[in-house]
Formats: sequence, structure tokens, C-alpha cells
Amino acid sequence: MPLAGTLVDGQYHLVRPLGRGASSVVYFAVGRDGLAYAVKLFPPELRSHAEREYRNGAGLQHPRLARVLAATTVQNQPSLILDFARGQVMFSRYVHRPSLRLHPQYGQSGFEPMQAANERRAYLLTLAHLLDALAHLHSVGIIHRDVKPENIIVDTDGSARLVDFDLSGPVGERFVTPVRIGTAAFLSPEAVLGEALGPESDLYGVGLLLHWGLYGELPGEDLPAGPLSADPLERLRLALLERDRTLRPSNALLVREELLRLAALPLA
Repeated sequence: MPLAGTLVDGQYHLVRPLGRGASSVVYFAVGRDGLAYAVKLFPPELRSHAEREYRNGAGLQHPRLARVLAATTVQNQPSLILDFARGQVMFSRYVHRPSLRLHPQYGQSGFEPMQAANERRAYLLTLAHLLDALAHLHSVGIIHRDVKPENIIVDTDGSARLVDFDLSGPVGERFVTPVRIGTAAFLSPEAVLGEALGPESDLYGVGLLLHWGLYGELPGEDLPAGPLSADPLERLRLALLERDRTLRPSNALLVREELLRLAALPLA
């Protein structure tokens, strides 16, 4: 049933759908205060997902995270009121690929040097903001568990916010039986095995996005052991995609520092 025009909690007017995921639909909404919001609706049978996202996201306060403001119900559907994150999902924002290597020396024609440099800078800013968001999550003991392009909303300049906490959970959370949590293409090796996850597991997802930025596609099942190019970011890509989690970086702020050092760019 179309919900556009519905007034939620006497405050938020649903305007139009923003997107659909495997377990929810998100509407753009305008509050009585004139500000933009997002309203995320779950089917009744997935109430536990809504409750989990509210528990994990309600107390988060960081400019690179889309806050979970309130839990409610819309026409019998468990729902959440969220900060509105302006922009597009990451892969829609970066339609020219590989975004970190749009330059004639890499076989990419049709791009002026300045345009290529701006796109590289934007992509690096997106990764830096993602690492900011993860650093805050990890500092309060939460693992995102689903670092993927659909959960990263990017503005035209590369500014980014991390969204969607319904799969998130405490660092090291264990279940009675091993459970794979996340999106198949972005699972870390330990997530594939259903092991308890730590910050290094989220950072594996960052490594996959760095690989995508460098090569325009996700790596195959057999990751190459050595560098594929002379790009200074290669060293970081290899470290983040280390299959042995004990050898992989686990501090998002240190990874951010290394990203900016290797890129030789001062990013906000």
C-alpha cells in the first residue's frame, strides 16, 4: 500500500520512497520543523531487526553516522525515524570506474587531469569518512557487520555517512551456533566461518572498497598475494585484505591516518 502522504507520529510527512533493502523500505520525510528525515519501515515479522537497529543506533552521536532518532509503528509496520543522509549510495555516486585511477596512465581516456584528481580526492574522502564512522562505532563497542556500498551514502564532493545498524552488534558477540552475518560479497574470512567479529572484520570491508576504487571491481575468491600496481595505496589494500585477522589492521583511526599519508592529501 502506498504510504506517501502518511503523517507519522503527528510530526513526519512521508513523501516518497528512497530505496528498498532486503528487509525494509526507506521513505523520505519532512518534519513539522521543516527538516528532512528518513523513515525506515520493516515488515511485521522483522520487528526484531527494527528493535536491534534501535538498540544499536539510538545513542550514536557522530557526524559520519546517520542517527536513529526514534522507534515507532506505521500501519502495523515497525519503523524507525532516522537522520536524512544526503546523497547517493556509494556505487551510484562513483559511476566512472576505477574511481581512484581515472587517468590516462592507467588506460582511462576521456578524463582531464583535474577531473581525474578531483574524483580520486572524492573517493578518498568517502573512505576517510567511512573510517571516521567505524572508529566511533568501535570506540563504543559496536561492530557494523555490513560495510558495503548500499550502506554508505555519498554526496557529490565525496562526503559520506554510514547507515543501517540492524545487523550491528557488540564486539566479539557469540551465538549458540555459528552465524554468517552480513552481505555475501563483503564478508570477511572470519564472518564466512561464523566466528565472533571484531573491528578488523569491518576493516576488511573497507579493504574491499579500496580494491574496488583501484580496480573498478571486487576481487575474486583468490586474492593476489602481491601488489597489482604501483599505486601508493596498494600497501594499505593488501594489509586490509589480509586473510589472517590477527595480521589485519584493527584500528580505524590508524588506517585513516595511513590512507591520508599514502594519498598525500589533507582531507577533512
